[in-house]
Amino acid sequence: MLYYDIMTNKIYVKRSRRKSVAIKIDNQGIITVFCPLTYPEIKIQQLISEKRNWILTHLKRINNDNCKNVDFLDYKKLLLGGIAYDITYDDNTIKIGDIAQIKNRKDGVSSLKKWLKKRAEDKLETALKHWASVMKLLYSEFFLTQARKKWGSCDNKKRIRLNFRLIMLPEDCINYVCIHELSHLLHLNHSKNFWNTVAKFMPNYKIIKKQMKDYSFILQLF
Repeated sequence: MLYYDIMTNKIYVKRSRRKSVAIKIDNQGIITVFCPLTYPEIKIQQLISEKRNWILTHLKRINNDNCKNVDFLDYKKLLLGGIAYDITYDDNTIKIGDIAQIKNRKDGVSSLKKWLKKRAEDKLETALKHWASVMKLLYSEFFLTQARKKWGSCDNKKRIRLNFRLIMLPEDCINYVCIHELSHLLHLNHSKNFWNTVAKFMPNYKIIKKQMKDYSFILQLF
């Protein structure tokens, strides 16, 4: 349900069987109010009014981040391992800096995505296997995902999914996500014991976790 605009940003209301109320803003500036099925609209209005300054502050930050990263969002540059490379296109070839040339079979972005996913499948699975060996843990299956909000996941069947866009991040970030998801094999939650497991294999994980926020715009790509 569309509610109303703040500075031309539409606000959506999503009702469900949840008990709490929350406002979330995604990386594209889309604002959503999550609330219970019977939550009064007058209270939604009050909440939005109370949080107006908070909403505008976050929208300004998102806009600044998107402006800063516009060359990546427009596919003029590509991050790979945390390093930025210029992208050039012609009818038949896409050049990624001086490290690769790939065939441009369709539109450039589709060809680029296919190339990235192939690299990601090899590198991310290798990283996951390495950390599984180090941590002495066994997962059942590995999958690549194209999730928009998560870098990885682990379910109760010990299946681990890693976002193919991780290939664009620095090595430390890839390692952190692998360790994080493998730790869920022992603790399928974010309890103190879970974070202690993560810290055992990556003592500086809090620093890396904070750094990853700078790369959140990557989840918008492709």
